[in-house]
Amino acid sequence: MPEPLRWLFKVFDILVVVGMAVISLLIFTNVVLRYGFSSGIPFAVEVSRVILVWVIFLGAVVGLAKGAHLSVDALVARLPQKARFACFLVSYSLMLWCCWLLGRGSWALTRIEWGNITPLTGLPVGLTYAAGLVAAIMMALILLLELWRSLRGTLPRTWAGAKSDQPPLTVSPASSQERIQ
Repeated sequence: MPEPLRWLFKVFDILVVVGMAVISLLIFTNVVLRYGFSSGIPFAVEVSRVILVWVIFLGAVVGLAKGAHLSVDALVARLPQKARFACFLVSYSLMLWCCWLLGRGSWALTRIEWGNITPLTGLPVGLTYAAGLVAAIMMALILLLELWRSLRGTLPRTWAGAKSDQPPLTVSPASSQERIQ
């Protein structure tokens, strides 16, 4: 995780947890009120939807910063260092391009929808789309910081050829016979 932004990702972690707790509480309470008391929280669906979108995008940012996204490096790990670095540059360039597309689209939708107000909460509809814009900017900053560090000689752990701490799981006929007995 990039050092200068570490405190921000701790805040994002907390926001994601609080957001999920609020969504769970709102939906659970709304279900109990609807089925138990023929009532409900009118704004629960709108608020839950906005919070869910923000939780997803903030979670994606935190996942990128921690290197927690799924990656398959079976081919790249076998390449020589220079080829691995070239793949790293191509990969990060494509991710930056995706951030650009996400940011541009989110900005356009945020501007278009900001004037539309949700009927029950009075929140701008553009607030939901702004999550994509914030995520695109944050992910682009993370990627640019990783690119900067790599150009100065420090590749991220997965691209530097570091292996997992645990050995791969192997199953042999002898070990499966031992478990049966």
